[in-house]
Amino acid sequence: MDPQQHADAKARLERDYLAGAISADEYTRLRRQLHESASAQESVPEHESLPTHVAGDPLTGFRVAATADADPVTRARLASWGGRAAGWFVDVMVLLGVWGATFVWAFTTEDPATDEISDTAALVIFVVLFLGPPLYQWLMIGRWGQTLGKMALGIRVVRSEDADRVSYGRALGRASSLWVLGIFGSLLLGLPLLLAYLWPLWDRRNQTLYDKMASTIVVRDR
Repeated sequence: MDPQQHADAKARLERDYLAGAISADEYTRLRRQLHESASAQESVPEHESLPTHVAGDPLTGFRVAATADADPVTRARLASWGGRAAGWFVDVMVLLGVWGATFVWAFTTEDPATDEISDTAALVIFVVLFLGPPLYQWLMIGRWGQTLGKMALGIRVVRSEDADRVSYGRALGRASSLWVLGIFGSLLLGLPLLLAYLWPLWDRRNQTLYDKMASTIVVRDR
């Protein structure tokens, strides 16, 4: 293995680890074997027990079957529906806290003579209540690939084609898709939004409907 091949293999290995495709133990073992291969200047023999980033594509000479929770396209470890639901619950608690604090502040601006809050407070309530959730999703996922709930559960939003980080543009598309499903769902007793959240239960890539609309998947971050 020449120096360039060694550098490429090392970069792929680090990318797979950061995307959640391999565990810390597997990463350490592969790094050690990669180093030994480079030192010996000989190819690494085929092995059948370590995961590879793309099915059928060797990583430092290894080819193996995917783990049970691996994405069929990227081989990243997919987040379970339960993990995603728990992260969603944490996010809801965060938003409820922000909404509650906003309403408390708004009522401090109430005019005793009219019992009405100020126009500024009314505008802030509208922004926080209706635009806050999609802005929260867009900015958090665009910057870190995670909301606070996903950070707590150790899961991350990535691109569905290569498990790489999402851009602000794709994060905006994902947040907008969820917002549209929420608005549309409110007209149909919330059924479209409920269906979107339950979709991973039977989807082979554990994607929600808004994941499919934005071409994203959710993977384990640790």
